[in-house]
Amino acid sequence: MRRTLLRTLRHSACVALALASLAPLHAADFPTKPITLVVPFPAGGGPDQVARVIAEKLAPRLGRPVVVENRQGASGTMGAAHVFRAPADGHTLLLTPSTFSLAPLVLQKGVVPYDVRRDFVPVIQPTTSWLVLAAHPSTQVRSLAQLKQFATTHANTTYTGSGAGSTMHVAGEMLKHELKVDMTFVPHRGTAPALADTIGGHIQFIIAGYQDLAPHFKAGALLPVALLDDTPHPTDASVVPVARQGYSSYSVRSWTGIFAPSATAPDIVNRLNAEIDAVLHMPEVRGRLEDNGLQQVVGGKPGRLTATVEHDLKVFTPFVRGAGIVAN
Repeated sequence: MRRTLLRTLRHSACVALALASLAPLHAADFPTKPITLVVPFPAGGGPDQVARVIAEKLAPRLGRPVVVENRQGASGTMGAAHVFRAPADGHTLLLTPSTFSLAPLVLQKGVVPYDVRRDFVPVIQPTTSWLVLAAHPSTQVRSLAQLKQFATTHANTTYTGSGAGSTMHVAGEMLKHELKVDMTFVPHRGTAPALADTIGGHIQFIIAGYQDLAPHFKAGALLPVALLDDTPHPTDASVVPVARQGYSSYSVRSWTGIFAPSATAPDIVNRLNAEIDAVLHMPEVRGRLEDNGLQQVVGGKPGRLTATVEHDLKVFTPFVRGAGIVAN
């Protein structure tokens, strides 16, 4: 009986240890190791810059290093898939731009191994930024009314804005639908070559982030046509919102969001949210991120990011499928 009892106790102890190892990590124990912020695009871009500013100030608050890791490829889905497959313990997070909600819609079926709603939990929305439609000076177009007239009288009107299936591409196709005009999209491998071709006069119009276009407005190399938003820019009145040009139902913004694997414990998500939100509201962080109106700090509770993703899915899904837009 004694041997049987000992065997039973040993078995019970092993089971207890196994269950303990499977128990979810909670905020009282978190973090237990360095935090990895996965950015699914190359170093140096906008999302990478946001991640590095946050990481620098978040590390001392959590008492652990915060490492930014760039895992680019497949319109950002390779980095997102890495986080999707990571342990749901809060130590591996995704910091992604708004292509997160768009990429699964424009890529071929089966390429994306996750569902943006089911497989990730929103942590916080660090920033939002403005998309702007700009024109080459030779067009003399400075408003949507002038663009409509130009596109109606010029058979081969062209526009660009990064690659096929990008947020800029979808925003442009939606704008064509609103204006009831025809323009041909010319894809590029990134904003830099798209800008070069537009400034060089090879393409007539471009949709890009305000931060990419603002220096060229000041230099006179490009003309602002419309801010693709329903509210004014906080510092630049020369970019007039589409809503003030007669198209109040149209609005497309770019944003960054931080996500964790969906099984991450709610108290860890809340801890991360509170700490990152505190970082975002540091005056020096806000100053570095906003940098004279290049983007806007958002922060707030996870639900704010949830609402942003839901808005994009509601707007983009029927339009992308109806128009047959695919990534290159």
